Amino acid sequence: MRPHAPRAAGQPKRRRRLSASPSPVRRRSRPGRLVASLLVTSALLAVPVLLPVTSAPAATPPTAATPPSIAAATATAAAEAATPLLGAKSRVLENGLTVVVVEDHRMPVVSHMVWYRVGAADEPARRSGIAHFLEHLMFKGTEQTSGDEFSRLIAENGGRDNAFTSYDYTAYYQNIAADRLDLVMRLEADRMTGLRLRPEDTKTELQVVIEERRSRTDNDPQTRFGEAYRAMVYAGHPYGRPVIGWPDELKTLDREDAVAFYKAHYHPSAAIVVVAGDVRAADVFRLAAETYGRIPDTAGFDEAKRVRPAPAPLVGDRRLVQDAAGVASPSWRRSWLVPRAEVFGRDREEALDLMTFAMGGSSTSPLYRRLVVDEGVAVQAGAYYAGARDEGQLMVYAAPAPGVSITRLEAAVGRALADILKQGVAPDVLERARTRMLADAVYARDSVSSTANMVGAALATGEALERIETWPQRVAAITGDQGMEALRAVMGPDQGTATGVLLPEGLGVDDPAPAVAATAVTPPSSEGTVH
Repeated sequence: MRPHAPRAAGQPKRRRRLSASPSPVRRRSRPGRLVASLLVTSALLAVPVLLPVTSAPAATPPTAATPPSIAAATATAAAEAATPLLGAKSRVLENGLTVVVVEDHRMPVVSHMVWYRVGAADEPARRSGIAHFLEHLMFKGTEQTSGDEFSRLIAENGGRDNAFTSYDYTAYYQNIAADRLDLVMRLEADRMTGLRLRPEDTKTELQVVIEERRSRTDNDPQTRFGEAYRAMVYAGHPYGRPVIGWPDELKTLDREDAVAFYKAHYHPSAAIVVVAGDVRAADVFRLAAETYGRIPDTAGFDEAKRVRPAPAPLVGDRRLVQDAAGVASPSWRRSWLVPRAEVFGRDREEALDLMTFAMGGSSTSPLYRRLVVDEGVAVQAGAYYAGARDEGQLMVYAAPAPGVSITRLEAAVGRALADILKQGVAPDVLERARTRMLADAVYARDSVSSTANMVGAALATGEALERIETWPQRVAAITGDQGMEALRAVMGPDQGTATGVLLPEGLGVDDPAPAVAATAVTPPSSEGTVH
């Protein structure tokens, strides 16, 4: 788990709000995923990461001495890890609503977030897109506010607001002056149960969402491919359908669908309120009781009843190969499914995250250097682990250098990963990755919005607050053997895979990549967050 904020799949869509979702791609969402999420975000956007692939058992990692500079940095990080990560305080109100407060008095601002433990993976059959559609409708007014009054009031008080939907949660946030927190809480409490859904608003907003899908997915070959690839990886599981919805199902959504979903899932015990900034916990708890605490919990949230079908096991290698107009350069990716944390083990998940980052989280990592620098077969190579409430995904990706075919690239990636799985990574490589992960968790605290995102995403996907606070200590204690054991458990020779290849129109897997492949290539994302 790495503290992190969820990543958005695109620019904000609503005309009136300009901010993007609080955080970005690939860093998981819990403490182990927490920082992972945080890191994934930065790692993915910064430098390609690479993950091991097929492989063999055992083989002891090298035991060379750790360089003094790395040892010193690690000691500093370990000292930092000895204290709670955030010093958060929490309380559960009588109606079941969870309130978490992280005090940060450096600036007179606050980030307020409401996380509903419901997302695209909780939608009824043949109603894909309803969670995201309802997120749009939450800005259409209540019995006490009309139209865009919610966002107008936030803006008039110097704040910014937005929302985003993912598979496991839907979140609404406001960044505003700390002395306006009471206004924000009153507005959010009002729309938790007082949403007014007028027929004309639902019809108009549905067209907005349909157009959003058309412009961002249907007209983008990269996004269309990513959607089809994810459906293949998560066959049989709701993670395999797009958050924005399948086009034929999206167009059938109506007001009745939205009302039913709202009444079933938007209530106090299903919500987590996270407040980070220049506040005192006692004051926040009092305000929460005065606003949210007045709402009766009519539905009752039970995480144990949130049962979803398991994805069809990956057997052998499922493959998706497409060529399309508008694709400038070839790309390759491969995924392994990782059991949910309760099955795989939360500590083991964190070891997997650390080792993945060590192997391919920067331009100096072993995998990147071998494929891009030493062998020159790729212009980009990386890997990451994306955890979730249910099965996670470990993805390896690469883009061939000019003149290199996908077939040749795939063979090179397989050899490189097999060697890493057999030999492990050098101690100094592991320590650099550990230091970077711990530092990223510290840096995340510099922003109250990042802090609120980190906590909310982790709690909404099943992590405990205590584990978020003690994440640094656990990461500081992970050994190379533990990391490699977790990696081999996921990527061993008996584990099935899913492989995707996207090609320029008319190009085959044995054809050399065109010169345009030398330009920047956007790493693939496994996340489905949309605004």
